[in-house]
Amino acid sequence: MRRLAVRGAALLGLLLAAPLAAQGAQIVITVDDLPFVGAGLPVAEQARLTDSLLAAFRKYKVPAIGFVNERRLEDTSGTVDPARVAMLQRWIRAGHELGNHTWSHPDLHSTPLADFEADFLKGERVTRGLLAKAGKSPRFFRHPFLHTGQSLAVHDSLLAFLALHRYRVAPVTMDNHDYIYAEAFHRARLAGDTALARRLQGAYLDYMESVVLYYEKQAQAIVGRTFPQVLLTHASALNALTFPQLFQRLERLGYRFVPLDRALEDPVYDLPDRYVGTGGITWLHRWGMVLGLPASTYAGEPEVPAWVQQAAAR
Repeated sequence: MRRLAVRGAALLGLLLAAPLAAQGAQIVITVDDLPFVGAGLPVAEQARLTDSLLAAFRKYKVPAIGFVNERRLEDTSGTVDPARVAMLQRWIRAGHELGNHTWSHPDLHSTPLADFEADFLKGERVTRGLLAKAGKSPRFFRHPFLHTGQSLAVHDSLLAFLALHRYRVAPVTMDNHDYIYAEAFHRARLAGDTALARRLQGAYLDYMESVVLYYEKQAQAIVGRTFPQVLLTHASALNALTFPQLFQRLERLGYRFVPLDRALEDPVYDLPDRYVGTGGITWLHRWGMVLGLPASTYAGEPEVPAWVQQAAAR
């Protein structure tokens, strides 16, 4: 472990010494669990909310990337639903990238590697064909739960498998619990509780701003400088209806929206990820562990208030 930390420190020194253009704060918007999350929502409503997501991207010039769970393309009979596929086509026509998030969102930490890899391949069958019609191919993979393996053998074997299929891992440097707020918001809307839904939107915006500020502080503490951050979000009604305000806040904080491939050109993303713990943590914190930083480095991550958790569980 000490040797790994020394190697990481040496690499970090090279990164900090590298000449970097003064480009200001940059952020990538990534959206997981396409085509849409929301049990009980009619497909037509999911399509309308997808249009709202894409309208927000268009208005604020956000080059987003969506990560697809192809099981969500199927109806209750297990048949691929053309209306759900059409939602992915809307993403592509709008100029956004689509990545692989597996078929069924399995947990690598409780799924044999061979089964996980089979699920990955099953999860690109529709998406790859849609992208091919646009002259593109899937390039990025997002681990479900951000679980990347509890041993180096599994971790490295999966990386080799992804490389064989011409995929690159899509890291996350700004993680959050947007899905808890989204579930609470979804339940409030189903119950017709507009007051709670509005309260949740306001609280969510404040929470996400605190998340962004926390991870910018972490960037300084761990890497020693700002770099293009990668924000994790989900394809939910909450985000579809709140992204315009969130993007306004990000712009006020000085952020410029950039595509994932451009962000990954920053040499900070060459830092090694050798994390093999049980959690699904950010790459920023993985780098901190490689560098041997103390546990206190990771304190202070914003928490979800109890009332929001209760609203999500009711």
